[in-house]
Amino acid sequence: MLPRALKGHFTAAIQRMLRAVVRHLIAQGVTYPALTQMLKEVYVEVAEAEFALPFKRQTDSRLSLVTGLNRKEIARLRTRQRKPQKAPVAIEDNLVTHVIGRWMAGPPYAANDGTPLCLTYESERPNSASFARLVRDLTVDIPVRSVLDELVRADAVTLRSDGAVELRREVNIPVEDAAAKLALLGTDPGELFCTIMHNIEHPEAARLQRKVVYDNIGADALAEIRGMARRSGEEFIRSTNALLAGHDRDRNPHAAGGQRTRVVLGTYYFEEEVRPPAPSPAGEKRSGLPGRIRRSR
Repeated sequence: MLPRALKGHFTAAIQRMLRAVVRHLIAQGVTYPALTQMLKEVYVEVAEAEFALPFKRQTDSRLSLVTGLNRKEIARLRTRQRKPQKAPVAIEDNLVTHVIGRWMAGPPYAANDGTPLCLTYESERPNSASFARLVRDLTVDIPVRSVLDELVRADAVTLRSDGAVELRREVNIPVEDAAAKLALLGTDPGELFCTIMHNIEHPEAARLQRKVVYDNIGADALAEIRGMARRSGEEFIRSTNALLAGHDRDRNPHAAGGQRTRVVLGTYYFEEEVRPPAPSPAGEKRSGLPGRIRRSR
């Protein structure tokens, strides 16, 4: 928990973060009453799952104390949460994602840097890399041809005229599936938020948190920067995928043991127009800020 002296800084940071969220909520027609209902449900869900006392049953009174909601509202929300909910769209745990991940995990289906190789559909030599062997490595109970058909449908691979299978997309974000893209909105920002909070609360064991910021880039250079950023990001993801795959116990039975842990390494690009600064008082000059690298402690 943060020291009392930092609570004001924490709430100010949350308020600033919420400005971006609220901007898009209003644009998408999500009203304040709808948001408050969501917040109540999330408060109760999180408090019940993560703030229970180990020696006592979680009661409405306990949840009311933790969340600030009255007991009548707590009871209503807990009853509602017991009803079956519609399953969220899965991005990380589907067939296309698993195939792409294994394909880019390194030899024999990719180069050491994670660059995917073009694969024959099936090889007469059982130890040679092929698409059929790749699918069998995943130990899924689905015919190889059905897996290929799904990858073609998802526009993830191309079946060449010589019968070889070529990976077209190195990430599974369906081009036309807006629901699947929105599923990332429910995971990625939360992961970054938790990383920043970890670095604030545990500076002695800080996790990777880096970004580069320059605030005087000419718009005419943006196309080139976007292209370079995409290529650099793809190279980073390839090497990261190969690194993590080498330690993944589903793929490597000789990987290190210990508590099962989910590890995420990501990169992103963001740009926005810089608004003109407010006029300075007479005689006061605005000092130019250089570009800077922001990082964790």
